[in-house]
Amino acid sequence: MKRPNSNDNPWRAVALTSAIGIDLAVCLAAGYFFGDWLSGTLGGQFWLLGGFLLGLVTGIISIYFMIKQYGGL
Repeated sequence: MKRPNSNDNPWRAVALTSAIGIDLAVCLAAGYFFGDWLSGTLGGQFWLLGGFLLGLVTGIISIYFMIKQYGGL
């Protein structure tokens, strides 16, 4: 008889998927607001785009490490 693997828990997959979505949304929002603040302080729309892209890159890196730690990679 095959013994169930402890990593095959469906609730663990749901939690990881939810955490990925929340993490990406928070990083994007933080990058947007940081870029908006820089645009207001320094002027220009470039800072808004830069902050948004910084939030996107930060979110992707954070998701990579989250999957690496909890996803079993």
